[in-house]
This record gives sequence, C-alpha cells and structure tokens, in this order.
Amino acid sequence: MKFLTPAVHFAAALVAICGIASVAQAASPPNVLLLTLDTTRADALGAYLGKDGGGEARTPVLDGLAARGLRWAQAITPTPLTLPAHASLLTGLAPPEHGVRTNGTDVLSKEMPILAEAYGSRGYATAGFVASPVLDRHFGLARGFGRYSDRLIVERSAGQMTDTALEWLGRQPAGKPLFLWVHYHDPHAPYSFPGMDPKATLAQRYAGEVANMDREIGRLLAALPGSAERWLIAAVGDHGESLGEHGEPDHGIFLYHSTMHVPLLLAGPGVPRGKVVDEAVSTRRLASTLLRLTGTSAGTSAGTSAGTSHRADLPFGRPLPGLPGLNAGAASPVYMDNRYTLTAYGWSPLEGMFDGRYKLIVAPRPELYDLAADPGETRNLLEHQKGRAEARRLKAALREAQRSFAARPAPAAIADPELARSLESLGYLSGSGTSGKGTLDPKDGPALLAELAAAGELGQRKDWPQAVARLKELVRRSPGNVRFLLVLARAQLEKGDDGAAIATYRQAIRENPRRRESHIELAAAYRRLGREAEAKKEDEVILKLLPPSATAVE
Repeated sequence: MKFLTPAVHFAAALVAICGIASVAQAASPPNVLLLTLDTTRADALGAYLGKDGGGEARTPVLDGLAARGLRWAQAITPTPLTLPAHASLLTGLAPPEHGVRTNGTDVLSKEMPILAEAYGSRGYATAGFVASPVLDRHFGLARGFGRYSDRLIVERSAGQMTDTALEWLGRQPAGKPLFLWVHYHDPHAPYSFPGMDPKATLAQRYAGEVANMDREIGRLLAALPGSAERWLIAAVGDHGESLGEHGEPDHGIFLYHSTMHVPLLLAGPGVPRGKVVDEAVSTRRLASTLLRLTGTSAGTSAGTSAGTSHRADLPFGRPLPGLPGLNAGAASPVYMDNRYTLTAYGWSPLEGMFDGRYKLIVAPRPELYDLAADPGETRNLLEHQKGRAEARRLKAALREAQRSFAARPAPAAIADPELARSLESLGYLSGSGTSGKGTLDPKDGPALLAELAAAGELGQRKDWPQAVARLKELVRRSPGNVRFLLVLARAQLEKGDDGAAIATYRQAIRENPRRRESHIELAAAYRRLGREAEAKKEDEVILKLLPPSATAVE
C-alpha cells in the first residue's frame, strides 16, 4: 500500500457523504477553478456597485460570473495579508488555527490538511499557479499540487498567469477531473498596466489594474476545456486595498472594510443562478463549500477520529451559507485577525468580529462601527458611549471564537537565499520585523509612517542632521520598531556617526536576532568602515539563519 502523509490519509479516509446532494453524484465530477484576486476590494467590481457596473473599474467578466451564480455581499477575509489569507482559503482555518500570521517567514505545517490534497486524493489532476514570491512553495501551500508554478523573483502579470494556466490545461488528457488554482496579483501596488494614463489618479490606476485582471480572467474562462459553464468556478479576494482611507495607503495595518471586505463569487454545476447572499461570511469557508459541492468533503462527524480537534467539521470547517442543502444554520459573527502591526512595527495586534452590521475592533482604543449607518467606519460608537450592548455581545462572540481555536504556531523559517532576497526587495518579510512591544495603537501608526517618509525626503536632500534628529524622535515614540531603527542607523552612517550607527544596528538585532536584514546591513556597515573581521562574524550569523533550500520542481 502506498504511504500517504497524515494529512492526505486523513483527507482520503474521512471523505463523508453527509447526506448532501452534490453534482459529484453524477458519473463525472466537475472540474474546479479557484481564482484568487490579490489586493481586490469588493467595491472594485461592478457587481458590488449596482447593475450599471459603476465605479472606475469595469469588470464585465467577473460581473458575468456573479450574474450566473452566487455573490456573497459581505464576504470578509480573515486577515489583510496575502500569505495568511491564502493559508485560510486553502485550509478553511482561521489564522490562529493554521498558525500562519505573517508574510515571508511563517510556514504552513505539513500536518495541516490543505485543499489540493483533498482533491488529489480523489483522483483530480491538480495545479497551482501563483504570481508572487510571497506564495512560494517554501511557505507550505504547494502540498497536493501535481504542478505548482512559482520560483519567482518578481511578480508575474495577469497575462503571464493566464498564459501559464492555459499551457497546463492544453496538456491535460480528457476524462480526468481538474482542480486548478490561479492567483492574479496585478491590483497590488505599485499600480501599472499597459496603456495607463500617466496623469491618472491613484484610484484610477488601481481600477485599471483590476480591469486588466478581469480581461485576462475572461481569456482564461473562454478557453476552459468543455466550456466555462461546466466548471465549478470560484473567485475570491485575498484582501482589499485602502487607497488612503483611514490614513492607510494600501493594506496590512487596519481591519476596516476597505481591506477586509472582498469579492466572493461562485458559479457552475449545483450553484443557484443570479443569487445574492447577504449574511456576513468568512472567505475561509470556501474550501469546505467546494469540497461538498464536488462530493469530496473531508469533513468529519463528532468523535469520528481520535486525536482530532473537538470541532465536528475539521479540517475544512463548515460550508458557506446560501447553498440549498449546504446551509450550516444561522450565520455567526466573522472573526478577523491582524498581527502584521505587531511583527512589522511593534504596535498592538488587532482582532475583531463582524456580524453583518456591527464591527468590533479590539485595540488599545477599541472601536465599534455600525456599517449600515456608517459604511465608511468614521464614527466610533464607543467614543460616544453608544453601542455598549453590541460591543459586549461581539466581545463575548470573540471570546467564544478564541476558545474554539486549536491555536498553534507555524514553523518559522526563511526560504532559500534567492527567495529571501526577492522577498526583502519587495518588502514582504513582515514576520521578521520586530520583537514587538505591542503597546502603541495602530491608529497612531499612519502619522508615524508619514513622518518616516518625511525623514526619508530629508535624506534624499542629504540633510542628514535633520533626518537623524527626526528618526531618533520616531524611535522614541515607537519603541521596538526595527524598521525605524534600521532607517535611523542608515542615516547615522551617512551623517558620519559611525559609532552611533553600529550601536543602533545592534539595538535592532537585540529587538529581533533572527531578522536577516539587520545582520546584512550591519555586515555592510562594518565593511564600509574597514572592519572586515566583524563583518565576517555577521556573515556567519546570516548563513545560520538560512535553512537548506527546498527542491524547486514545476
């Protein structure tokens, strides 16, 4: 008997009929296409803005998918970061359960069941095509895929993603069901696309990226073997984009709707046509829904398997509401999580709950918003002593969610040197940023980041004394912030304060000894100062922080 990994064996052995009617009861199970739309906020799609497809972005392909299937009006990502959000999409688990909380360093445990393994164990040919090195195989999402196309130094365009997926589809023999995941990254900053007007506003450039992605998805759907109508197709955003709202330029700091509310569309065999589901749902429920619709559910019933979590529906959670025969009962508040603020800046982490109307954000200064009356989340009801009962209710739901999680840390690892350099150049090593004091409210963060940018402008003008003075004040106001410390050390070095620069680099290393960038910069500073022996000692530390490279196989 062929040996299966525990996760594959678990998925294969516990496939349950559950009494659910599914399209897989037919002789041939449907093909499945999962489209993940990086950095795509819900209102970037016309389907979320009214029948005229309003807004800057014109998305006829995705709007058409919504029209012939289901659209979830209030789909919420578990976290506003690419790798943790995709880990939740592919496992059905919340970030505290799968343990992947940051980009660039956390790795999904090999013991964690994942969607492609469930499909592969049922005879599907599986392929995953990712457009950014932040989803490189080193971080654990490639398990179960017969082909996983990554090995990236820079991001791939939407056109390249469609070309690569079509090449794989063209080589698949007839008769075997297919599970294909294609990740489109284009809406991520910096916003640039063919034919872009150099005078376009930020919002227009972002909308143009979304529209370009939509066109390439249309090219993929048009070429699906057997026609797109015969495929089960899901399109979902990993997180949104703030575009300056609440002072956040992009994403990763806050839990506001601009970065948490994402599109979620599902169409194909067994899916009602032209329906909208109004309940608030977590996108992590999608994996379970796909498996149940194709008769490939890996869910369990209570007590079926010794040693599993007490939750009755592991490993992929309960399905999304809104499908006949698959509704798991009354909707419950959706859990949200963000540790990027802690790992990157040393600021307080955030958690939250959203019930479809009220959103609670747990922070040093907690927030409660009524999204029905205040969709822009501009009036904190707790500041005005309103909504206390709603806040208590959502806080109780948050405590219940926390108790339900079989929380575990993810293995921490940096990938191979080439990948690490690529991630560092793209700003993706968020998990190695700081030891983190976790006391500063992230709402105070954008002002600090604006001051950091202003200090950078002083440096560009070679006004190093003023730049150093400003950066020292920022470090004082944001203790434990390794990013700020590194910028200060660079400025001190340029100013000629060599001893101060070395001391600042050492302080950054004390905050987080495992951050490679700090050791790399300190080694470079030593060499600049002619202190080669000390530079070599830092080189040795850097090598120790690099585990062996994983095999790169396409």
